Amino acid sequence: MNATRMGPPPADDEDEPEVTRASVERERRRRQEVEQAAARTAMTRRSWYTRATAVDAFQRAVDDIHHATRTPKHEVVAALLEAAAGQADRVQRRLSHASHE
Repeated sequence: MNATRMGPPPADDEDEPEVTRASVERERRRRQEVEQAAARTAMTRRSWYTRATAVDAFQRAVDDIHHATRTPKHEVVAALLEAAAGQADRVQRRLSHASHE
């Protein structure tokens, strides 16, 4: 049996992508975008107690927007909650003034 001597594999720089700061940053941004997309589509359920009049008004708003746009209700609810969260400072100021009267 003849033994065949094997040399090192041929150098082929095309097999391995070059790792640079830019490529690492691109990969980090891509992973972050994937995580953010997953977070945007993740669903959850919460339970709060509040006045029936507030819930009724919220339900009317959800229904009105849903029927006008045919946007799925869970997306309408999310948009309304995000809009409300954007007004948190204003609501806090209003409630702080009301509690001192």
